[in-house]
Amino acid sequence: MKRLPLFAALAFAGIANATHAADLMSAWQAAQTRDPEIAAARALHEQATFRQEQAKALWAPMVSANGAVGVGGAQSQIKGAEVPGMMTDMTFKTSVNAGALTRAGIGAQKTWISPEREAQSKQLELSAQIAQTQWQQAQQNLIMRTAQRYFDVVGAEQTLSVLLRQQKAMQQAAAEISKRQSVGDASVMDVQEANARVSEIRAHVLTHENNLATKKVAYRQLTGQEPTQLLPIGNINLTPPNLADANTWVQRAKQQSPTLQMMGLQQAIQGQEAKRVKAGSAMTVDWVAQAQIDRLSGHGMYGSASNQMAQYMVGIQLNAPLSTGGMLESREREALKQVDKLRYDQETVEQQIEQQVRDAWQNLNTAQARLQALTQAEKSSKARLAATRQAHRTGARTTNELLGAEHDAAQAELALVQLRIQTVIEQLRLSATSGELDEAQLRQVNALLK
Repeated sequence: MKRLPLFAALAFAGIANATHAADLMSAWQAAQTRDPEIAAARALHEQATFRQEQAKALWAPMVSANGAVGVGGAQSQIKGAEVPGMMTDMTFKTSVNAGALTRAGIGAQKTWISPEREAQSKQLELSAQIAQTQWQQAQQNLIMRTAQRYFDVVGAEQTLSVLLRQQKAMQQAAAEISKRQSVGDASVMDVQEANARVSEIRAHVLTHENNLATKKVAYRQLTGQEPTQLLPIGNINLTPPNLADANTWVQRAKQQSPTLQMMGLQQAIQGQEAKRVKAGSAMTVDWVAQAQIDRLSGHGMYGSASNQMAQYMVGIQLNAPLSTGGMLESREREALKQVDKLRYDQETVEQQIEQQVRDAWQNLNTAQARLQALTQAEKSSKARLAATRQAHRTGARTTNELLGAEHDAAQAELALVQLRIQTVIEQLRLSATSGELDEAQLRQVNALLK
């Protein structure tokens, strides 16, 4: 019997440990191992290594060997041959109608000068850089999605909590008004007004319960964890202490934005494509080494015969196309037009990103002033509610005024909750747009949680 309280205490401690409060960092760490989008981005990032290897392999020597066995025939005639010191003007003839043929050869070739391969190599290197930038953007997107789903649940829970308290207060007010109406101290209209407000807030509560359930499912899908005891934002100053001016953030975004970097790399790849097409009519120079032997033996017009020929060479091979019929020139102009199109697309995206940066910066720059104003509004709403509730008991305020004060106080509290969450999300969005969002930024936001 004495061991029972100790056992119960240990069991409670185990349950409390299993349901410990979660924060942004734990949610993000769980999402990294579960989210399929980051897994796909990781696979693309790993492909970059192979593209770099391919770029180097374009300039590596290529070695090939060949062999053949079959039935073949041959006929040769040499006139004007001479055996030194013996006979002159001799004729040699050999013939094999059908005999055993064997052939073996080996060759090696290494590109020395090739504008086309230079362009291909550069394209592969640029493609690897795009994969690296895509990986950075995927990590930033995961941080943003994790924070958004985390605060979606937190905001929905806080909203529902406020609405439940408002519902309870309205139910108490309705019950009080019903009692007063039974003794003739309130009208039937007061009771009807109170019941209508109670029904309205009940509908709001049901809607937000459904919304909270949906937000929890989204959080669970991303992290694989139940959203229990998520820490809310503390009642502290949320504005970054050293917020640079808007123009500085715009310049950072234009230089570091992963989206703009990828668009610049795509332009470079398309520019190399134009060079590669043009290089189709350029001269190429290769180092080559070749060796081949043919052997044929059998019967022919002159009896038994056996022929053997061996060839080898080491040197330089040149290839210079003389005419392409205008095809390459047309394809080059087409590729250059695509470069122009990508450049204009990038200018459009730059304008959009600048607008996003300035919007986020403006929201952050005025966040503290708005938070102070809403905090004061919340205090005033609560004070007004207390005064209205007291005045309603004495008959100095109507039921409609009391229920309106209840609604205004709840809305003031919800506005403050929403602004806190919006301010934190804007901090992350500003860093993401400028290409600076990483784990360190997430830890700074995580430190704002209670």
